[in-house]
Amino acid sequence: MENKHAMRHELEALVRHAGRILMSYYNKPLHRTYKNHQGFATEADVAVERYLIEQLHKLMPEASIYAEESGASGNQYADYSWIIDPLDGTTNFAQTLPYFCISVALTYKGEPQIGVVYQPLLDELFYASKGDGASLNGVPIAVSAPHNLKETMLVVGLPYAKNAVFMTLLDDIKRITPYTYAFRHFGAAALDCAYVACGRLDGVFLASLKWWDVAAGMLLIQEAGGVVTDFEGKPIDASYATFVAGGPMVHKHLHNLLQTEGS
Repeated sequence: MENKHAMRHELEALVRHAGRILMSYYNKPLHRTYKNHQGFATEADVAVERYLIEQLHKLMPEASIYAEESGASGNQYADYSWIIDPLDGTTNFAQTLPYFCISVALTYKGEPQIGVVYQPLLDELFYASKGDGASLNGVPIAVSAPHNLKETMLVVGLPYAKNAVFMTLLDDIKRITPYTYAFRHFGAAALDCAYVACGRLDGVFLASLKWWDVAAGMLLIQEAGGVVTDFEGKPIDASYATFVAGGPMVHKHLHNLLQTEGS
């Protein structure tokens, strides 16, 4: 994409503005519209998504849109597509727990080319461009490099549906925990990935989440020097079912444990 670098300033500006819209709803009563086994949405999700769709279409009219609340729109045969999660961590946001973000990715033939994850409460904007590295508020970032798994703090993403996948992930946590220093579950996969990319967390694994949960975050991790695959070691695309990522050593050991111990 020839204008990828020129686009960055406009994209960052509109995502930051989306963050201001989001924060206008923070710590206020919100109506919850529940989705089947997929949590709920609020008027904050809808307002931010509406703004992002409008502005991203202006920025790149030829691209299709795939957004969490409204689904697919635009030319579905387009090579480029915007993948939008207007509020990852809706439950946290509604409960005024300060762990949530906006996630936007631009894909080309299904492969992420640009990834933006923005945490407006902290004004932290993570940005990655394929082949150009990853940054936090303009400063380059890199995945952590622990010496062994015993030093790692890992994060897991659990689906809302309490089904067989959910129970298997709980079993995975039980099996993997003895090899690690600490485990966390925060409830916003895109921000989990951003934190792995900048070294605040050492690795992440999840299952049964959606494309908008990881499209931007996976590029952040890759451009920060990390490795991203499914539990079998295959590349991640829109049809992924499982996801594991971290620095090369962390990914290698997590992948081996997840592949061989029942997931």
